[in-house]
Amino acid sequence: MTITNGDVRPLPTVLSLWGTGPRLDDARVDEVDIVFFAPPAGDTLGCRAREHRDEESGRVDRTLGYVDEVGRVVAEVFVSGSVHPGGGRGEVDPLAGELLHSVAERFDLADVRRIRMRFRGHPAGVASPSWSATVLQQYRTDHERVEDVALVGTDSSGSVVARAWVTVAADS
Repeated sequence: MTITNGDVRPLPTVLSLWGTGPRLDDARVDEVDIVFFAPPAGDTLGCRAREHRDEESGRVDRTLGYVDEVGRVVAEVFVSGSVHPGGGRGEVDPLAGELLHSVAERFDLADVRRIRMRFRGHPAGVASPSWSATVLQQYRTDHERVEDVALVGTDSSGSVVARAWVTVAADS
């Protein structure tokens, strides 16, 4: 399958959707939420984007809806960040890559149904955080068993620098 939005990309896992749109032109991303819905009908996806800027608070929110050939939203990426004075560089917190790598090591990416990430900041040049995982709950949705898992990244002093909540299909 391919995503069409000016270019062609493989579809959809957390990593492929992450690569298609978490950048904000003039803000630093500090919050991301990726949700998967029904499997797509057909071989291509389109992308619809909407953005909201709050000048007073300096926040920018963007939602990307991935739509299949019959018009159903099959996945959605929500990205939020804060605008830097004088403009930004569309940066994503460097911990995002490490967090997604940790998710990819723990789960089959095809089983990830939702991932929410929040970043508190991590100074450049500091050692990679330690990641811990805790199963919060297991339950059954309309069509499958899933579990919610919390991932927490801490620096060498024990301070939390990033958190993620992953909903993943659980083995029967």
